[in-house]
Amino acid sequence: MVYIIDRFEGSVAICERMETGERVEIDAKNLPGDAREGDVIRRDGDEYIIDLAQSKQRLADLTARMNRLFKRDL
Repeated sequence: MVYIIDRFEGSVAICERMETGERVEIDAKNLPGDAREGDVIRRDGDEYIIDLAQSKQRLADLTARMNRLFKRDL
């Protein structure tokens, strides 16, 4: 399963499941220590790993959208 970390609330990460849009809570202690909001994470057995390539692509897509929205040429 693939999730996007939306935010952290105390010791819980509020995430969105990419396949369904469903919101789920994941105990932050089960995530990698460097996980942050906006990261794409994958469940691999009993642990979660950050999908660095997909996280970077998602950030680039969001940045491009924001630039188009505000008509910035960078």
